[in-house]
Amino acid sequence: MFDYHQVTMAEAEEHINSIPRFTKEKHSMEELRGMLLMLHAEPEGEKVIHVAGTNGKGSVCAFLGSIYREAGLGTAVFTSPHLVKINERFSFNGKMVSDDVFLRAYAEVFAAEEPIRQRYRTIPSYFEYLFLMFCVMCREIPTDRIILETGLGGRLDATNCLEKPHLTAITSISLDHMQFLGDTVAKIAGEKAGIICDGVPVVYDDTDPEASAVMAKTARERHADAYPVGTGSFRDLHFEEGMLRITAKLIDGGGQNLKVPFAAPYQAVNAMIAMRIAELDGIRPETAAAGIAGMKWPARMERIAPEIYLDGGHNEGGIRAFAGAAKEIARSRPDGTENGNGAVRVLFAVASDKEYGKMLGIIRDRLHPDKVYLTVMQSMRTLSEEELRKAAEDTLSSYEVFPSVPEALRHAAGEKKPGDLLFICGSLYLAGEIKGILK
Repeated sequence: MFDYHQVTMAEAEEHINSIPRFTKEKHSMEELRGMLLMLHAEPEGEKVIHVAGTNGKGSVCAFLGSIYREAGLGTAVFTSPHLVKINERFSFNGKMVSDDVFLRAYAEVFAAEEPIRQRYRTIPSYFEYLFLMFCVMCREIPTDRIILETGLGGRLDATNCLEKPHLTAITSISLDHMQFLGDTVAKIAGEKAGIICDGVPVVYDDTDPEASAVMAKTARERHADAYPVGTGSFRDLHFEEGMLRITAKLIDGGGQNLKVPFAAPYQAVNAMIAMRIAELDGIRPETAAAGIAGMKWPARMERIAPEIYLDGGHNEGGIRAFAGAAKEIARSRPDGTENGNGAVRVLFAVASDKEYGKMLGIIRDRLHPDKVYLTVMQSMRTLSEEELRKAAEDTLSSYEVFPSVPEALRHAAGEKKPGDLLFICGSLYLAGEIKGILK
């Protein structure tokens, strides 16, 4: 093995980024388990909480990490994508790993590339590479709970190579990555339900009947106790000082008051999914409530400046949830500002493989923005100026197109008057650029 001290973060990232990100040619679960054995890094299943879904899985992972830390347990959390720094994907005890830890894990996986190629024909894909690095980190850093977020899908996702996790959770399902997962909610739900294991309890988002039917059927087939969570799993939802307050309905019939530190109503269900997992894992309700209240997760209707909110909604379902939350924020503004209730402005960028026309239509119909600022991201997957302009012509009445995120942000913030609201949404890549600019 080479000396990891001789490799810089820039060199490691350049190599990892050269590996294809989206490919149907993944390694099998058996092959990935073989790679983990080669690295002596197979995590202990009784520690693993496995989370899949289209939207909200990162939030649920963050809620769970905060809950377990509140309970005094060591946590390792694997999420994606990162916003600014690749280290963000690997969190231990609430903090992203240092460059030193990152490079040690990278060195081990890099050194195993040639043996892996000889045995399995190809090296790990981008996501598989990072997953293997995380497992190496878990071998080195003591932990009580390992919280795994799937990358794409679930059934064939690298994280699903761990045969029997402790508990599983599946968040809301909507149309996304249809070229890989299927073109209906039921087909996509079937891929996500692939993480449900024989005899392992599953908690799932029960807000879409089509997806819920797939989850319930799969759980029955695998003799897994199922715990559906929806808007009926809590009561008394109201907004207070920029956060949600709800009363959770517990498995034993009791109740627990929860402060959910977001203004977005969809986070109530995500918090309840985490609450239910905590109950099944023997965490006291009041401890779980304290963990939920203390959770921090960037770019999920995050207030980044007075009257400016950043949201990572990046598909049709995510934008629908974003628009509902933004509408609630707009409705709850106090009267009597300089411009009455002020204008609603939206800064939007999107990846080219998304249903961007539908996304803009949802923003128009549900939020009725006074102006939309459309822009091009640095990501190779970004929608171009020309495509943005065409989509806007078909959808919006008041808009402007900008060649870069900094320019769009400058104009949007410059035109904003006191009392106006500015929402930034459309892509986690956009959220990352905004975070980088703010830094």
